[in-house]
Amino acid sequence: MVRTMLGIVLFLSTGLLATSQDIESQGSPTIRLSLPPDIPSNSVHINYFLTGPFGGYGGFVTPASGRSSYEIIAAVDGKPAERVKLIFYAPGCQIETLDIQMQSQTVSQQLLCVPLAQKILHGQIMPAPITQQLSEVEVTYLAMWDHRFFGIGDGLVTTIPVATAIPDQNGNFEVTLPDFSAQANLGEAEFRFTLREIKTGNIIAFLSPADDARGPQGLKVEASYSPLIRFSSMPR
Repeated sequence: MVRTMLGIVLFLSTGLLATSQDIESQGSPTIRLSLPPDIPSNSVHINYFLTGPFGGYGGFVTPASGRSSYEIIAAVDGKPAERVKLIFYAPGCQIETLDIQMQSQTVSQQLLCVPLAQKILHGQIMPAPITQQLSEVEVTYLAMWDHRFFGIGDGLVTTIPVATAIPDQNGNFEVTLPDFSAQANLGEAEFRFTLREIKTGNIIAFLSPADDARGPQGLKVEASYSPLIRFSSMPR
């Protein structure tokens, strides 16, 4: 009986908390982001940074299937944001940056998809035996320009997963990457290569390009690459 009553109390408490959060969200300023047509909603990446009387606050949208838009609550601790900056990416599209002034309680913004070319990169992991287990190469775009865009001095760099590839027994792999060199105006950026176990997602090694295109954390975003880029593995 005691366990039953405790369960009821916890259920009611959780329900009241959820209700109060819904009420708070409904009364807060909101940005509604409409997705481009024919873009799967679970494939997009949206990072944002709010500024206002609370200072600054960063966050991201959790992707979900079957949506045509996303909403961002433009407030922190009940204090409305004055300005919201966004980084939006969808596969096959250029990165879009937006700077929104919160001049009304609800702001609607249509996100755009400007087609972006792709390029094929051929890589080889050294030593090859590290790829003998079931593994995949994960490629992530590091937007090292995001601090300047958001107007912040430190914090995590915006990272966007862009591709995966399965290496063969000799460590060779082929991956199709977005040609972000077309957006060099955004600023400095790199591709980070990570070797992961397929079943668990655990990191096997970080891959460092043994090439002139090597950057501080990975492969520099450039207009063209060598026919074959060799990567040295650095076990985690």
